[in-house]
Amino acid sequence: LFDFIYQLPYFISSFFILIGLGLVMSFKLTLVLSFILSGIFMFFFSKEFFGDERQAFLVTIFYQFFPFRLIELFVRGSFGEVYAYTFLPLVLYGVIKIFHNKQILRYRILTAFATAFLVLSHNSVSLLFFLMIVGFVLIFGKSKEKIIQAGTSLGLGILLSAFYWFPAIYDHKFTYGDLYMANLYKEHFAPIQNFFIPNLTNDRSLLTGGIAVSLGLMQVVTLITVVWLFWKKKIDQKQKKIVYAVFGLLFISLFFMQPVSYFLWERIAILRQFQFPWRFLAVCGFGIALLSSLLLRVFKNNMAYWIIIGITVFSTFVYWQPVLGYDKIDENYYWNFPLNTTYYGETDVIWSAGPAKGYPKQPIEFAVGTGSFGNYLKKSSIHSYTVKALKDSVISDNTVYFPGWRAYVDGKEVPIEFQDQNWRGIITFPVKKGVHAIRVEFTETKPRRDADLVSLGTLLFLCGILVLKHYEKK
Repeated sequence: LFDFIYQLPYFISSFFILIGLGLVMSFKLTLVLSFILSGIFMFFFSKEFFGDERQAFLVTIFYQFFPFRLIELFVRGSFGEVYAYTFLPLVLYGVIKIFHNKQILRYRILTAFATAFLVLSHNSVSLLFFLMIVGFVLIFGKSKEKIIQAGTSLGLGILLSAFYWFPAIYDHKFTYGDLYMANLYKEHFAPIQNFFIPNLTNDRSLLTGGIAVSLGLMQVVTLITVVWLFWKKKIDQKQKKIVYAVFGLLFISLFFMQPVSYFLWERIAILRQFQFPWRFLAVCGFGIALLSSLLLRVFKNNMAYWIIIGITVFSTFVYWQPVLGYDKIDENYYWNFPLNTTYYGETDVIWSAGPAKGYPKQPIEFAVGTGSFGNYLKKSSIHSYTVKALKDSVISDNTVYFPGWRAYVDGKEVPIEFQDQNWRGIITFPVKKGVHAIRVEFTETKPRRDADLVSLGTLLFLCGILVLKHYEKK
């Protein structure tokens, strides 16, 4: 699963589990932490980018209270996407610091780590955000040298996270992922007008697959205001650059969220990995947040400033709670859950019989032959036990095979069979008559190991630079 699923939110929630909190509370705190950090990082970035605290705070409010952000939290409970929103502004903060400073080593390293965290936050949304960041670097880079410095920092972040994204791409061919994603996007195109109608009551007629796609009341007001300012030529050169960039971003996003882009979704496999066209709302929210800074060209007094903030926040009130209500969870049930609560059938392997419906009656069995088992010990990546085979036999480990699993009998590797029609996708292997020590272990394949080494090498490189810089100062 973790070859494919975003890992960073699980690292964070595992900490809460470690200190004794339950599954539900750990889940909630992980979501809360993402929202708090995204606001802090967005304020740092905006303040550095605009050079003004009032503008920075307004932009942050627009970013945090974009309706789709709150839907990700309270309706979808999207564990990974919320952390993509967290690390997007941190990457951009590092990039802007690179643009504005001569002593940039610390910010290049910050950018590299923030980029790695972004990649580990969510598969498809992090890709959207990364492409947007690259565009930001090219548009707002002050010189070729600064663009190269920021670009290499982003590249180091990609290498730092190679242990995750490379296996996710390489091992994808072993799964039903493409089949599962093949037609999912077709039912999630929203009518163009629904994006611009402020859905203040969460009207079901304006939902797409249960998701409100409205840009939001003040977001639409911002777009209208910016168009008026542009028409009246009240925007300076730097602001024009922001307007061109954001409106280009909005045009591309709206294009991919409309049926007119159907032919691209049909032909480009990686596009279908986004699952839902309305996911492009994520970049719209960020872009409109940047544009909100221009509202201060019209609404200049302090009272108007706070009225805008108040309306922006409270116009999203309907999204502050789950419209579908709450589930009552028996946590004991989920500690021993036979299915997958995250990916459903997307990571089922192509040689299996599809998603498992329950646990096997026994963790290990004789597929062929008879005998008994003892000293059974199971961890996530190692199973060990003894077997007493009354004749030459075949053991079923009752584990779905995936490249990397190896079986050892008395310390010697034996071939694994996983395409037996009676045990589809299940690890089986032969044993001779007698008593044997068995170990079935999940190991790294060569591509995964190579990706690990790339990440480790990049980490050591960055740490080495910090150490050398420290001693150079001393």
